[in-house]
Amino acid sequence: MKNRELLLLVLLCSFFVVVRTYFYLSTLEASPGKINQQIMQVEADSLTIDGNFLTLKGNLDGENYLVYYTLTSETEKEQWRGRKIVDQVLLSGETQNFEPARNLNGFNQQHYYKSLGISQLLLADSILLRKQTGFHLKNLRQQLILAIDSKYPPRLASYVKALVIGYKDSEFDEYGSLYRKIGLLHLFTLSGLHIQFYLGGIHLVLKRLGLIREPRLVLLSISGGLLIFLTGGSFSTIRAVMSFLISFCCLTLQLKLSKLDQWSIMLLGLVFCFPLVLWSVGAQLSLYFALILLYLTDLKLKAWQHSLLFSLFSLPLLIYSFSEWAIAGGLFTLLLFPLFEWVILPCCLALLIGSFIPFPSFFSQLVAFLFQLIEKMLELLSIPNLSIGKPTFLLLLVLIGLVLIRFDRIKAGKKRYGLLLVAGLLIVSIAYSEKGIVAFVDVGQGDSIFIKLPFKQETFLIDTGGRLAFQQASWQRRKPKHSSDYQLLPFLKSLGCDQIDHLIVTHNDADHMGELSHVLDEIKIKNLYLAKGSQMELRSLLTKVKKTKIHLVSRGAVIGERLKLHVLSPTVSQGANDDSIVTYFQVNQQKFLLTGDLEMAGEQKLLENYPHLKTDFLKVGHHGSNTSTSLAFLTTLRPKYGIISAGKKNRYGHPTAETISKLKEQNIRIFRTDQNGMVYYQWSGITHRGEMKQLIDFPE
Repeated sequence: MKNRELLLLVLLCSFFVVVRTYFYLSTLEASPGKINQQIMQVEADSLTIDGNFLTLKGNLDGENYLVYYTLTSETEKEQWRGRKIVDQVLLSGETQNFEPARNLNGFNQQHYYKSLGISQLLLADSILLRKQTGFHLKNLRQQLILAIDSKYPPRLASYVKALVIGYKDSEFDEYGSLYRKIGLLHLFTLSGLHIQFYLGGIHLVLKRLGLIREPRLVLLSISGGLLIFLTGGSFSTIRAVMSFLISFCCLTLQLKLSKLDQWSIMLLGLVFCFPLVLWSVGAQLSLYFALILLYLTDLKLKAWQHSLLFSLFSLPLLIYSFSEWAIAGGLFTLLLFPLFEWVILPCCLALLIGSFIPFPSFFSQLVAFLFQLIEKMLELLSIPNLSIGKPTFLLLLVLIGLVLIRFDRIKAGKKRYGLLLVAGLLIVSIAYSEKGIVAFVDVGQGDSIFIKLPFKQETFLIDTGGRLAFQQASWQRRKPKHSSDYQLLPFLKSLGCDQIDHLIVTHNDADHMGELSHVLDEIKIKNLYLAKGSQMELRSLLTKVKKTKIHLVSRGAVIGERLKLHVLSPTVSQGANDDSIVTYFQVNQQKFLLTGDLEMAGEQKLLENYPHLKTDFLKVGHHGSNTSTSLAFLTTLRPKYGIISAGKKNRYGHPTAETISKLKEQNIRIFRTDQNGMVYYQWSGITHRGEMKQLIDFPE
């Protein structure tokens, strides 16, 4: 009877959540349109300026927008930077919907921003500052940020803002990169540690003042709401505050609810208030970690055992979110958590107070030195992360189920390790999938092609993508970022590729090899192939290459062992477009021809050398430019599919209408990364069934 009532309650709650989510999603659906000279209320702490690029979040007629604007002059930039608080702007522009993931297992812009309640992207044509309307409580957080920035050096200020009020500025991406690599970024994310410190401290004061539990509950609820507001309202903070208040409410009202019941009530409340909360990676991790800790607290374990189990049982969701495991993360958490809880967090809170009142300068120097000491230790003892790959959603559910069953076995005193062995085999199977893939990665205006044989027998990467550099004034330049960190590398890691057997650079243009140096730093490359002669321009780069064999290839060479990539061109290279390495190979009875940026003269020479050349898949040369892809070339090759790698709305107009017309004349099915995102051919190593796939269905 009890189980029936529980099941009925679950179904009833689920029904209300589904209905609530449906109506919430309908409020976020909107068509692209124009906005003309309208006043937007701005989230004061959301404004960032990077070079000539301005970003902010704001509300217009009840809708939340993410605003992008390109600053037109240095004077305009200084006006924005000189303004302490911005709460209103007058703007015009065009709205557009957020994009889904453009690469397999890549960042899904739609899900991320909709989970935050932001309906559309607004590309502003003009944006003017409005006079500040006076003091508002919503600007209090920005006042705290400005006070910290004005008092302390940039690095220390960045850490204090992240730890105390949950604000990670653009500099934190750089300063916190070491913590991110090692898997310690959660120490800077406001969660249970911080909330327990804040609300626990307030509760202790209220208790010492002699207040009974009911008034304490009211005051703690008010404090919790204010804390959420001051710390930016992240899902992890809201989750931690709700958990604290639900627990204290049960204690005050003498409600006998288990920890799991309390967690379930918190989850229900969170999902009902924020229907798309589970689209947020941060929320997923916060909720799952809280669930694991809930089970771990019931087990009588030593600190190292607690830390080890937490690290192991966190693995399913961590690899689903990031595709890799920070092996040393659990150990460093065990070592640093008490330090952050009892020393660093209180010190940073003291520094926040010291932003408004006189405070000894040596104290801030001492805290800065402590951070430097921690960073030096992490640099010396850091271990590279292990790329495992991203499990399917079904496999994720299976792994989480095994974790929960294992908890139950431990609690019952059973020490069988069969479940851990099964989980281990399932995790290993991610990287050694029976699926093979030839992927044309969407790297913007550039090329990058990845080949993986079934069961990870051999891997190839042809070009790395990269940004072309353009002349800009110093005030326009943005902070340098590696585009491969957002496109190529997450995709490779999601397939469990911690090393590449063969990396081929077709020629020396930045949009083909601009990310080469960074890729060599991030992933082990066994063999690097360059066209013979092209290495002369790359000498400064090649002298830094270690533990990678460098091969100079020309026409007639064969790359690979299990899969043979035949080099059809060039004989000798100067690194130019027409000297691109052209490769030909066959997988699963499908023929592929990859032409780099080969132009019409090079195509003609290729046909002279290989007059009977045929292919099923043609990587269209030079991003679909009209200097490549002659009609004679297409007529001879007779491809079924033409893949064009080009950047969305690129400044070159690639691919040209002329090239598209020629492809259509030959009845070649066209795939374009600017419209379809990543395009890939996938086949089974067991059944040998293969198909062509695309990430985005783009209407013709």
